[in-house]
Formats: sequence, structure tokens, C-alpha cells
Amino acid sequence: MKKVILAALVAVASLSANAQVFLGGKVGFGSLKADSNTPAVTAFSIAPEVGYMFNEKWGVGLAIGFQTKNGLATYDSENGGVVAGKFAKSHSAFTVAPYARFVFAKTGIASFFLDGGIGMQFMNDGRGNVFNIGIKPGVKLSASEKVDFVATLGALGYAWSSKKAYEGGYAPKSVFNIGVDNTVINFGVYYNF
Repeated sequence: MKKVILAALVAVASLSANAQVFLGGKVGFGSLKADSNTPAVTAFSIAPEVGYMFNEKWGVGLAIGFQTKNGLATYDSENGGVVAGKFAKSHSAFTVAPYARFVFAKTGIASFFLDGGIGMQFMNDGRGNVFNIGIKPGVKLSASEKVDFVATLGALGYAWSSKKAYEGGYAPKSVFNIGVDNTVINFGVYYNF
């Protein structure tokens, strides 16, 4: 029994020796204009973040933040599509997004990773909620031993909204997203302890 406890303590100590806590956050901006007859949709987000890297490959984190969308086209809940030219469903939301990080490649100062997690958006004024699950590719550039610059671009995931958000025209009922595009880009800075 003593050997098992000793082995467990050695394993925990070796994990802790390689562990790294990071604190930072991301700022995101996106703008999309379908054509000259529809207004642009703009979105802004800010999310302070805290995380813990168990080793060079695996870590976990939590982002808590705020996002706002202006000029969001209205969704037609009866027909399931976007109502062209409508321009009134702007909103803001409080967000919570826990995730797990897997670093799959590292070269020089650059590390390439995948963040897999869930997200929850709670819209202001009781307008409903939106939930998502997905994977985001990203890159981390180490400026020094203590400071990293991080960017994520695009996602592979699925999102669904509450009945209130969908029927109110603030979000589609469900969305499957795949791809890397410049409409969903986030930049961040981390400070490593």
C-alpha cells in the first residue's frame, strides 16, 4: 500500500513540475456583409481567460466574457431562414466557455493547438440563451518565457439556441459550422506564471 501511495505522489509531483498556469484573454471582432442590399453584421467580444497546462501537450482553461452583435439579420422561425434586409435584432450576451487544449505541433516559438469545449451565451434582457460545442484551431507565439500571443481562427462545431432566442429572432435554432474563415478570429495575450 505504501508503494502505491508513493508512486501516486511521484506521478502528481512530476505533473506539477511541468504545470504552467496562464492568465490572459482574447478580443474578437468580425464583420460580414452578404451583398450590397443587406446591412453588415458586426460582432465584438472580450473574454478574460485563465488556464492550466498539465504538460507540454495538455491543458484546460476557462474564458468568461462579454459579446455584442449589431446589425444581426433576423431569423424567420417559421421558414427557418434569414429575413433579407431586416436590421433590428442587435443584442449583447454574457459568455462562459470552459475548454481543453491539445498542442499537436511545436516548432521554435510557435505552438499549434486545438481547443475543444463548450460555450454558453446568456443574452441580456432575458432574450434567451445560445449553447455550442466545438473545436477551434489556434497558434501560440512565445514572445518570452512569461508572455505568449495567441490567435484562434474559425471552428468546427454545433450551436443551438433556446426557444426564446430562436422565436425572438436573435439566433438560429441550430447551426453546424465547419471551416476556417476570417469572420471568426480572436487574438489574445497570455501571461505565464
